[in-house]
Amino acid sequence: MKANHYVLILLNVLTLLACKNKNRHSVSEAIKSESNTHTDNATVAIAKVAADKLIIPGKSIRQIALNEARSQVMAQLGKPDSADAAMGKSVATWYTDHSKKGYATNIYFTTDKGNDDTARVKVIRITSPSFKINNRLYTGVLLADAQKLYKLDKLGTFKLNNSKRTLYDDSAAGVTFEADRSNNITGIAIHEAGKNVLNAYMAFFGEVNADK
Repeated sequence: MKANHYVLILLNVLTLLACKNKNRHSVSEAIKSESNTHTDNATVAIAKVAADKLIIPGKSIRQIALNEARSQVMAQLGKPDSADAAMGKSVATWYTDHSKKGYATNIYFTTDKGNDDTARVKVIRITSPSFKINNRLYTGVLLADAQKLYKLDKLGTFKLNNSKRTLYDDSAAGVTFEADRSNNITGIAIHEAGKNVLNAYMAFFGEVNADK
């Protein structure tokens, strides 16, 4: 009788262990499936952004690429609504419906004196929510959403229409976000990886208070 009792106990233990292993396998498969779902959703999200609305940090916005010649940009966008140039640097701005109350596209150009006299795109800034990074980041969403995807350092502040804006930059990725007092993203800019955007913002807005 005792032998049968011990056999029953052993069988129960083996059954419990088998159930636990099965549960672990099920959880592992569920995690794997969830991971694949997230990957598929990300792919779909990217696909939903039209090429002419896609922001690619460190590379392009609105089918305009960094280091593209100014003449090519003008051919695509037409005459800017405002422009300024000095000392091998220039800025150009286009507004929606040519109204300063509309969304802005600002582009900062520079020339490499003695090596390349062609004015080339160095920074592109947009304020329209139509332009998106992977269909997840665009103007109007919270800065916290960008901080989940990028390592952002505070660069400084500037004023736009008497409203304070704070600049946050991921230098390695080549992307800068502007945020208002409520930490809503109000503008997105791209630049070459490892490059500083402060000169461009000073050209756009006249004065930037850089963080020490």
